[in-house]
Amino acid sequence: MKLMMKNMFIFAVFALLFCSQSFGQRYNLGDPDNLLSKKEKAALENAITYKTGFFNRIFTDRTVEFSQIKFTIIPNFIAYMLYQSESGMSVTRQSPGYYSPSKQELVVCKDKRFKNTFLRISFHELSHAFLHLHSGDKYIPPWFNEGLAVYLENMTFSSNRIRHNTSRFMLTRVKTLIELREINLAEFVNWDYRRFARESFSQEGFGYAVSYCMVLFLMRHQDEARTFAIFRNLIGTTSTVEVFDKYYQGGFTQFEKDFIAYFSRSNVR
Repeated sequence: MKLMMKNMFIFAVFALLFCSQSFGQRYNLGDPDNLLSKKEKAALENAITYKTGFFNRIFTDRTVEFSQIKFTIIPNFIAYMLYQSESGMSVTRQSPGYYSPSKQELVVCKDKRFKNTFLRISFHELSHAFLHLHSGDKYIPPWFNEGLAVYLENMTFSSNRIRHNTSRFMLTRVKTLIELREINLAEFVNWDYRRFARESFSQEGFGYAVSYCMVLFLMRHQDEARTFAIFRNLIGTTSTVEVFDKYYQGGFTQFEKDFIAYFSRSNVR
């Protein structure tokens, strides 16, 4: 039974893995097993094309192409858990997707229970994949890694419009945390990955909400050159504060004041 299930899902995985091709700036994703609807396929192709350009604009000294990433879609949740186990990953029932830096592989489960989140998870993990490839295995601060992934997860990638959709839940969460005086950004940006995960899962997405809003604020309230300079220089450093002191007008202390003032407003959208 195990062998039959293994053969069944590995065929689908490999059929999708080797049919992704780049034509200039446009990516066409092969799908010979018809795992994707036309809408999903188009959205993924648009997302891949957009994110390739987005990350290559941030990291101008290192060009990364989608062909460097293995993209594995597994249509069955049991097969997905088995694939994690046989790949040496910690098996988790909570997350329907992950990126493995060691294998340079993005894996997403397309079980029917994840029908409404499949694209968002794919967009999220694509961010991790591109960011890790651009980092060249250098350290990425957890808040930046997850904040940017959540920002790019909340995007619409249609054929005629690409735009960011603000997460009302996360804005409300951060506003509440500010009102309760539970945000200390200078401390938060120094969390390691273990603490980030622990605090986020025990406190209703604390880390993800604050990180997302930090990225959202930078994308909205600085010109692209300054924001990308911050993003670029966060790679390989454990001191977010030093990067902001150099590239944010007024330094990190001013950024924290601006952040608190902005997300305290009732009309933030």
